Amino acid sequence: MAGRRVIVVGAGIAGLSAAHRLATDHPDVDLTVLEAANAAGGRIRTSPFAGLPVDEAADAFLVRVPWALDLCRELDLADELVTPSARAASVWLDGTLRPLPTPNVLGVPLDPAGVASGTLPASDLERLAGDGRPDTPIPDGDPTVGQVVRACVGDAVFERLVDALLGGVNAGRADDLSCTVMAPQLLAAARHPDGLLAALRAAQQQADPSAPVFNTHPAGMGHLVDTLATRLGDRLRLRTPVTGIGRTGAGWLVGTDNGVEVADAVVLAVPAHVAGDLLTPVDAEAADLLAAIPHASVVLATFAYRRDNFAAPGDQSGFLVPRHAGLLMTACSFAGSKWAHLDDGDRCLLRVSAGRIDDDRHLSIDRDGLQRALARDLATTVGIEQPPAAVRLSPWPRSLPQFASGHLDRMATVDERLAEAAPGLAVAGAFRHGVGIPACIRSGAEAAAAVA
Repeated sequence: MAGRRVIVVGAGIAGLSAAHRLATDHPDVDLTVLEAANAAGGRIRTSPFAGLPVDEAADAFLVRVPWALDLCRELDLADELVTPSARAASVWLDGTLRPLPTPNVLGVPLDPAGVASGTLPASDLERLAGDGRPDTPIPDGDPTVGQVVRACVGDAVFERLVDALLGGVNAGRADDLSCTVMAPQLLAAARHPDGLLAALRAAQQQADPSAPVFNTHPAGMGHLVDTLATRLGDRLRLRTPVTGIGRTGAGWLVGTDNGVEVADAVVLAVPAHVAGDLLTPVDAEAADLLAAIPHASVVLATFAYRRDNFAAPGDQSGFLVPRHAGLLMTACSFAGSKWAHLDDGDRCLLRVSAGRIDDDRHLSIDRDGLQRALARDLATTVGIEQPPAAVRLSPWPRSLPQFASGHLDRMATVDERLAEAAPGLAVAGAFRHGVGIPACIRSGAEAAAAVA
């Protein structure tokens, strides 16, 4: 790649990861990263709140998949990472908080004895004592999470536990979400001849129960972004929106407000609908596939309460709210209990989310009204009656892509179209493998390898 010029469009975690891979593995490449916003990071943002570094979106990453942890090791950040202080969580069911069953895998209980009274009907508890073989055939190919879980352990487990967890993470309807993308371990277990529950129990016996599930940095996940941006130096150009791309015999043309850049290869690390707009003149089929990916809009509200008004349980990380509960909020994280570095002893920090693919009520409420509505939900669920000492609202419109059945096949078609019509161009982002930080880092690394 010596002497080649590569432009990465977008400096979210996917674009920064692509740029880091190119700069590290191909130091001779002439690399430029163009970002429209005033700062790098995209939907990873840490900012001061109540005197503490509190994330405005993702506050951690999964450890059981390698990409984020490996990157932190490469950046000499691994020794600084911390794990949650509290690991227990609850779910709001029938007007009360009930503990999530232990053990569970993505909300599927592995032992009926670990399910709190009132969480599930007796018939479903009886079924959980079995092996989890499906009572209806699971479709071939890429079934939805709902099709897999309902068939193997019943509707109540799915609607009261699994959809609350997986649907909450993705702000989606787990009945519509690809099991291959969202819960591949459940799909593999469901297709095991011994049954879903038997396969999950066998895997659980091999796992270390003390192993961390999540990591974060005590300065917030923005520290990972800052570290990557600092390494890029002046190769990262902020406040430079890309207005169009095209191809000539000289290579790729990348239009900006400041003129046209010429490159040998381009990585589009932008949201799917933005990539679709830019790709329309290049390949309409790939553009349409990307533009058709639906996205949920969410908001994350951070509340600070005085300790004498509310003190979260020290052993609880937070709770989930199923879609049938009738509340605006979808989840609440007890940030100070979850993370020791966010416990200052005087205030209790809560991170409350709202918004789903089929619930956009928060978009029609002004900021004051939204704050009041979520505070009412906190009064309902955890009994906080006093006003907060501070509130921060972080809206994230069109932020969470939805992965319908067959998503990976559609992404393969996009790659095939671009390989034919746009050699030297790759796309990366949360719409590829999942919304988590590791999945985005993976997509950036794969895009870097593709253009290399």
